[in-house]
Amino acid sequence: MEHAFRELKTGLEVRPVRHWVPARVLGHFAICFLALVMESALARMLKDRDSKASYRCVIEDVGQMKAVRVELDGHAFILRTELKGKAYNAFQAVGIRPPPRLQPVSTSP
Repeated sequence: MEHAFRELKTGLEVRPVRHWVPARVLGHFAICFLALVMESALARMLKDRDSKASYRCVIEDVGQMKAVRVELDGHAFILRTELKGKAYNAFQAVGIRPPPRLQPVSTSP
């Protein structure tokens, strides 16, 4: 248990919170903690898969992935950029495929 807590708090960077309403402070804290848990889980999954890519490098490369909605002849699509660097490692570590490069957008409600 101590090892898990130590692993979680190593990535915790605390900055001043600019919220005064208690519900917003709690919400901000919950989101930050959830992000920290997800960061720790991905780092562990990368390590378990013997990935040579560091968590920081993978996240930086995933952050470069962009998607845009395009319309052609009355049909809408989502087009994403190529995966850069080690971005594929993130998808591989969590056991899912990256989203397709081109995906039709459903027009039904």
